[in-house]
Amino acid sequence: MGFPSRGALEESSPSRLDGIDARLETSYRWSYCEFLKDTGMELKMPQLTIATAVVFCHRFYARHSHGAPHSDRFIIATACLFLAGKVEETPKPLREVVRVSYLVEHKHEYDKAVKRLQQKKCLEEQQENILQAERNLLHTIGFDFNVEHPYKYLLNLVKRINQAQVVNDRNSRSLAQVAWNFANDSLRTTLCLQFDAQNIANAVLYLGVPTHSKIRWSLCML
Repeated sequence: MGFPSRGALEESSPSRLDGIDARLETSYRWSYCEFLKDTGMELKMPQLTIATAVVFCHRFYARHSHGAPHSDRFIIATACLFLAGKVEETPKPLREVVRVSYLVEHKHEYDKAVKRLQQKKCLEEQQENILQAERNLLHTIGFDFNVEHPYKYLLNLVKRINQAQVVNDRNSRSLAQVAWNFANDSLRTTLCLQFDAQNIANAVLYLGVPTHSKIRWSLCML
């Protein structure tokens, strides 16, 4: 099956039916990506697990509107992180995922959020919300847990550059870091829905090349 274009994703977005334009949807996307990053880091989850959660979230909102009652982005994102932990074999207890995600969501009223979570009813309601969202997520993605990230392809490309002695080790490490950062930034967009992981790896390496004057793209295509 082919990958949809950015235009197709924006035009066919379910959020349009609820009057949410592309710009507002982009802001929602950025907010749940930032939320996943902060929550994942608080839970000490690996970058790969956080990245998988982001992809699950993008897949969900390609089929559901941000305006739907069952589509609260923080609840859905938390369910994505909980599921990603299991898929990537880095699971965290539901209670801990719920506690940390709730505090991250309500970081501007942290003390009040802590007090609410101390109430058994509040904690149980949050846990049930996440479990319901996880069930909805599973049906939405069709129980397809296959998520491929560009990182391994990127490392292979850099390794080949090293072997060909195109650049020295210092510049190679710098190039790898710049490209890695671009790969992380790409998660805030729908690129993972538009292209396969290998193409994204090629693209982020290309973006990293101009920052290193001694490296030419023609030499990277080994």
